[in-house]
Formats: sequence, structure tokens, C-alpha cells
Amino acid sequence: MLAELIAKQKKPHTIAETLILPACKIIAGVMLGPDAANELSKVPASDNTIKRRIDDMSEDIEQHLTEKLQASGRFSLQIDESTDISGAAQLLANVRYVDGDSIKETFFFCKEMASHTTGEEIFKVTDNYLKENNLCWSMCVSLCTDGAACMTGRVRGFIAKVKAQNPQIVTNHCILHREALVAKTMPPELTEVLNQAVQMVNYIKSRPLKSRLFSQLCAEMGADHQSLILHTEVRWLSRGKVLSRFYELREELLEFSREHAVPHKDRLADESWWARLAYLADIFGHLNELNAKLQGRNENILSSTDKIRGFMGKLTLWREALEQGSMNMFPLASAAPQAASERAIYAEHLQTLKERFERYFPRVADIEDNDWIRD
Repeated sequence: MLAELIAKQKKPHTIAETLILPACKIIAGVMLGPDAANELSKVPASDNTIKRRIDDMSEDIEQHLTEKLQASGRFSLQIDESTDISGAAQLLANVRYVDGDSIKETFFFCKEMASHTTGEEIFKVTDNYLKENNLCWSMCVSLCTDGAACMTGRVRGFIAKVKAQNPQIVTNHCILHREALVAKTMPPELTEVLNQAVQMVNYIKSRPLKSRLFSQLCAEMGADHQSLILHTEVRWLSRGKVLSRFYELREELLEFSREHAVPHKDRLADESWWARLAYLADIFGHLNELNAKLQGRNENILSSTDKIRGFMGKLTLWREALEQGSMNMFPLASAAPQAASERAIYAEHLQTLKERFERYFPRVADIEDNDWIRD
């Protein structure tokens, strides 16, 4: 019987793992007892077997999703290109579609870009994938991308290529990306403080010895944290977390700078510099909170617009409070001594933020026309 099963296998190189080894486990359990069967169960599967199982599961999931999209007849795409840790360009896409009485959102595909990352290449990769799965651009009702030139170019951009296939498609700039662009707006005085703090962090974090010595100093001084957080532009929530940790370890940083050549070490003894950094930590904390609220599977354009509109209203109230001398909305900054000139800089920053929000979200008021969808 076992020989007949082996003869019917389509993949002879996997016979030992798919049939012979399980059969041996059963025989060992009957003839030698459960201990021998347990020892055989510890034999790991080969890397080829694990890879084949992963490929089979991926194909099954992909086929199931494709059938859902074909049955729905309509879907929307969110596409972005990024570079991974090995330097390879990866094109990632999410899809949203109607499944019965609910709206589903899931990962669609990830394709490596072999050469250039132009709009034409991005369209070529996406178009080939849709054709392989018997999908067409007429089924795509909306498209969400970032504001990169390869996506938004009028002639060779990805959106232009898609509109040539489906002129009725609705395109928009990702709300999360727009919010991240707004957060980069700062006056020169605050930009200088941020850059100096990042340089100090990089000086310690990029040198293993300095990092170990700083961790040892934090432990000796009884600090709540043992290390700083490295700043990176790719991670949009990075600045708020980096500055908050930096401010919490200000005493340890001052002590560390007395024995090491930390860049801009004179700033660590400047109270006005720390006051500005405290404000930056507070405002980026609020922006990070907004960014996190705009994410999630059940998030949509209506709820996201409400949160954007609410935050724009907060900016106006915060600026008026600053002009009256109140800083209760910024806990770290309110605990530090603040001069009237410093509050004027913060008020200017809040006004600039509000103007940038209005620029990047010009259609906030138009969303009210679609409020009937909430019912």
C-alpha cells in the first residue's frame, strides 16, 4: 500500500518527507512506544519543504483574494514604492473591496522593481500583475498614492498612465503622507534646535563605545531609560519619540557631555534651548497622536477628515492661549521657564502649521456633502 502511494506522488524529491517519515512515526509509535514516536517527531522538515508549504499557502491566499475581487467587480488600490534594508526597490499595494455586506481591506502584492522606479515601470509591474490575475483597470474605481513625481507626473507619472486606461478613476494623495509633510514645517529657530539634538543623538548612537558608556551612566544616575532613540526620516513618528526621550535624559546628557566631545555641548546648559526642545517634543507628540488616529482598518475619508478638522481647530485655540500666556496644552514646555519671545515663536509655528494644513487639505469642507453616507 505504501509503495502504491509513493508511485502516485508527483514530486519524488518530497516522498521521504510527505509519506515515508510520517509512516515511520506511526510504525515507531505502534512497535516501540510513544517515546520513539516523539523522538521521530523532532526531526525537522527541510528548507525545501518549508518553502514549498509557504508557496502553497501564498498561492491559495492569492487565488482566494483574486476570486473575491472578480466577484466584487470593483476595488480601490493604494500603492507606494520604498527601498528595503538591502537597497532593493519594493512596490507594495493594498486593496479595498466589497465582500458581501462589508468592506474588506487587505494586502494585495509586493513586487521588486528590477531597475528604475519611474512611473512607467511602476505602471508596467502593476498592469502585468492585474492581467495575470484576470483583473482590469476598469474595475479599479480609486487610486491612492504619495506625492512623488513618479506617481503624480502629468505625462509619464503612474497616475497619468492609469487614467489613460480608466479616465473615470478617482485619485487622491495619501492623508497620512500629507500629514507627515505638514509636520515638517518649522521656523528656523526650531529647525536649528531639532538638527542640533539629532546630531547629539547620532554622535552617541553611531558609536558603540559611547552608547555603552551612556547607558552605564544612565543606570548609575537611576534614569528611567538606558539609551536614546535614533532619529530616521523614513519613520514619520520618529521626531516626537526622539525628542521626548532626549528631554527626559537631559541631566544624563549634560553629565555625559562634560567628559565627551558631544557636538553643540554648550547648548545642554542653555535653558532657552531646552525650553524650545520641550515645545518641539510636545507639538510632535500631538502630531504623532493625530497620525496614529488616522491609521487603522476601519478608518475612512469621513472620519479622517473629522480628525483633521478637529486638529486644525486645536491649533487656533492653542495659538490664542499662547498669546494670552498660557501653555497648559504643552506639559513639558509649561514646566520649563519660557520667555515672551519664545511664546511668540511657538505661536508663529502654530499659525504656519494651520496654514499648511489648509494647503494640503483644501477639500476638508467639501466632505460635508457626503455626510449622508454615515447613515
